[in-house]
Amino acid sequence: MSTAAGPLSGCVIVDFSRLIAGPCAGDLLAALGADVIKVEDVTGDPMRGARSRRVEHGQTAPSFAAYNVHKRSVALDLKDPGGRSDALRLCAGADAVISSFRPGTMERLGLGARELRARNPRLVVARLSAFGESGPDRDRGGVDIVLQAESGLMSVTGEPDGSPTKVGVPIIDAASAYVLALGVVSALLGRERGSAPEEVTVSMLDVGLHLQAQPLAEYLASGEEPERAGNRAPYAAPADVFRAADGPLVISAHLPRHWARLCELVGRPHWRDDPRFGTADARVTHREALTAAIEEVLREHPVDHWLRLFASAGLTAGRIRTYAEVVGDGERESILDAEDVDGSAIRVVRSPLRFSDWDDTALGRRVPRTGEHTTVILEPAGEPA
Repeated sequence: MSTAAGPLSGCVIVDFSRLIAGPCAGDLLAALGADVIKVEDVTGDPMRGARSRRVEHGQTAPSFAAYNVHKRSVALDLKDPGGRSDALRLCAGADAVISSFRPGTMERLGLGARELRARNPRLVVARLSAFGESGPDRDRGGVDIVLQAESGLMSVTGEPDGSPTKVGVPIIDAASAYVLALGVVSALLGRERGSAPEEVTVSMLDVGLHLQAQPLAEYLASGEEPERAGNRAPYAAPADVFRAADGPLVISAHLPRHWARLCELVGRPHWRDDPRFGTADARVTHREALTAAIEEVLREHPVDHWLRLFASAGLTAGRIRTYAEVVGDGERESILDAEDVDGSAIRVVRSPLRFSDWDDTALGRRVPRTGEHTTVILEPAGEPA
């Protein structure tokens, strides 16, 4: 195990955010070695008590643990003058601050960029909001499903004859976290290279749009609204979910060389000369017939047989796995053991970043109690408490 310092070792990040997107950004920064101090209300972050199948007395909701096991916790009443004063002192010794409130909230609390930088001119200030800091929707709140709807993502998700559907996980929350973390790291790098400390702003709506940059580019070029296509790739075939003898799998073999290889592998070389399937456009036009023909062959063998065969020939295919199957695959080293506030064992997902000389598994992994580190952090912060 490497003992090298993390890329952000020595950096102090004060995390005022709540719920999912902001805390996830803080967790990503913590996994890079930053000392992330979570500032939460004296009653605790609302996610601590989020509904869960697991929570027992004295335990933390897994939804909270997922993004907070690498942080320290300070509990402050930011509406109280004393709490505000403590927050200012805390930020005076920080490298960056992140928050995820509606625009103007930090300013109303007396914790806006101007107030913070009066004490710490080198501070990077990063803010996440639902709809951005300008425009008619700036004061609107938003959660993931609202942003999936407002960004158009739900309009292109689901079956053609069904209702608009949200993605099965809070995808815009997660993507917004990655963008916010990237903004903080970029601003810190710029500061070290001599640039003025940045104010970084991220709109979750903008993130939702950027997630769809390719289909939106298609729309901007054609003016044609995309149609929901279920699991299918709208403009390519075969690229879909197919049934084998013992379950479903995904195959993407729409490029000419991949299509030719698939025909050979499944023992149907004549498909290449079939007028319904011979060209990319023809395969899209006759998608239903193509799917039926492929599934007729796939049902002769189980999924594992086809995956081995396709992998040997360089075709892209995959099994549709459950969470139990994914977590049971110990080879990925993507699940970390951690400790809950009551000392019980929990498991969380590891940051996807890997470095040659930095091993984030060396970090402590424990859910902090609400305000657990308030005294030890605030006493040395700035002037005495």
